[in-house]
Amino acid sequence: MNAILDADTLLAVDVGSVNTRANLFDVVDGRYRLIATGRSPSTVGTPVYDISEGVRMALDKVQTITGRRLVDEAEELIMPVTNEGTGVDVLVATATAGSKVRTILVGLMPGVSLQSIRRLAASSYLEIVGEIGLMDRRREEERIDLIVAARPDLILMAGGTDGGASDSVLQLVETVGVAANLLPGGKPVRIVFAGNRHLGASVMECFGERLSVTLTPNVRPSLELEDLAPARIRLAEVMADIRTARVSGFSELEQWSRGNFMSTADAFGRIIRYLSGIYGPDKGVLGIDLGASQATIAAAFDGMLRIAVSSDLGLGTSLPGLLKHSTLADVMRWMPVEIPEYRLRDYIGNKALHPGTVPVEMDELHIEYALAREVIRSALSLAKREWPMNKAMRSSWLLPPFEPIIASGGALARAPHPGYAALMLLDAVQPTGISTLVLDPYNLTPALGVAAGPMPVIPVQVLESGSYVSLGTVVAPVGQARHGRRILRLNLEREGNGQDMSGEIRMGQLVVLPLAQGEKTRLTLRPERGIDIGFGGPGRAGALRVAGGAVGLIIDARGRPISLPKDAGQRRELNQKWLWDIGAIE
Repeated sequence: MNAILDADTLLAVDVGSVNTRANLFDVVDGRYRLIATGRSPSTVGTPVYDISEGVRMALDKVQTITGRRLVDEAEELIMPVTNEGTGVDVLVATATAGSKVRTILVGLMPGVSLQSIRRLAASSYLEIVGEIGLMDRRREEERIDLIVAARPDLILMAGGTDGGASDSVLQLVETVGVAANLLPGGKPVRIVFAGNRHLGASVMECFGERLSVTLTPNVRPSLELEDLAPARIRLAEVMADIRTARVSGFSELEQWSRGNFMSTADAFGRIIRYLSGIYGPDKGVLGIDLGASQATIAAAFDGMLRIAVSSDLGLGTSLPGLLKHSTLADVMRWMPVEIPEYRLRDYIGNKALHPGTVPVEMDELHIEYALAREVIRSALSLAKREWPMNKAMRSSWLLPPFEPIIASGGALARAPHPGYAALMLLDAVQPTGISTLVLDPYNLTPALGVAAGPMPVIPVQVLESGSYVSLGTVVAPVGQARHGRRILRLNLEREGNGQDMSGEIRMGQLVVLPLAQGEKTRLTLRPERGIDIGFGGPGRAGALRVAGGAVGLIIDARGRPISLPKDAGQRRELNQKWLWDIGAIE
């Protein structure tokens, strides 16, 4: 739906693999505000396999909180708002729920169409089970065997610029057509062709009427140009069809939303891209959504968006996939207490079987946050391979500067103290220069992303409303220095009442200066020679206006990358000290 609506009340529903959320927004004092949030277990899996039950339980909680009727006696959504004040004007929806879509990627050249189709696949909830290219040296029968053995739900194809290669593309199309017709048991497979647009009629003719084929605009219309956006829209529609065929309730939710239904990743990315336009070209904007079945990294640079969905990384059903990217030793290095390796393995297995469980003991909390660090680190490592080259990235392990860094996910939202969430993000992301850590505790970002279509003013007003929690401004100096050496002098001039502060920061320190939420101050930073804090180069000083947060003003001088002692006991002591330094424990 592209029409801009004049409406007061918005209901946003997000169906996740573990939880279903309903967020109600309404106009308060002339501006849109979050009124209530309802959360219930998702009913996408056994024994129900019908998301509508979880949606209605979430709506019931919103009704209980607000006293406002949202559904009628027939369990239908009341829309628009009645004269009695019941119902809502607009419903928007996002979803990640549903089993993973097994996908084969098919393209021509590794650095051209195959690369583009990989990026397209990485932005959605796909499980890549095979890849075929013109240069992979396999015989045609081996390619057919690969497809038949993989039993894909989806085959994603690209190849040829518009008006370019044709014979080689059609050769691959014929191979895919033969394999698709040989799938055992008449398994239905969807085929999406995002290649040379001049071959559309030939592609349809090759596949025939038996196969379900979707044509999209070319992801690589020319060698120099990549355009994923139109293909991403069509891919989302195909994914929605697959999802609806597997699980009941999605069609009803799509009907209620009247077309305002997006994948959670696409909606999340829309807000990150919007923010990059606000904050300007000097820095990127980073978004992290840590779910149970996937981790989503959205990075935008001057309006150019890169989304990476890691379906084998998450803090629930996908948790065992972490061991494909990291080791148990990588996880245990973040532990502030001694935990046997077998207990960590047990926790990973139990969390995969019961993703809705939450830590009830401190040891379990430490395990979960150590795992979260490695999940985010692994997802970032995969995502940044597709980011544009940036001169601010002085080495492969340094991130470019970001402002802000927005993070969401149940593990972050339920942190017993903001310091736990802040330290987890600092350890996992290791930001450089000056940035702000922002927590999305109600998982509003996807809701605002899909709502931006029919009601574009909502994201602007809700982002400024206080529904997001600023953990604090982070200053992270970059450079080589001996541990304990002075690397930075600072001066803090508070606006209004309050005592000014000045001091020195030494290499290896993690320092939190008290700066309350919403409190403004002028911060002057004078780094030593060879130390860069983002003012144009090493040794350059500068001043800026910063705001406080739930943790305060954070100076992270632990170095980039963070170096941990080889001795396990010393590592645990250091992790414990950092929790104390950031105020998470007393």
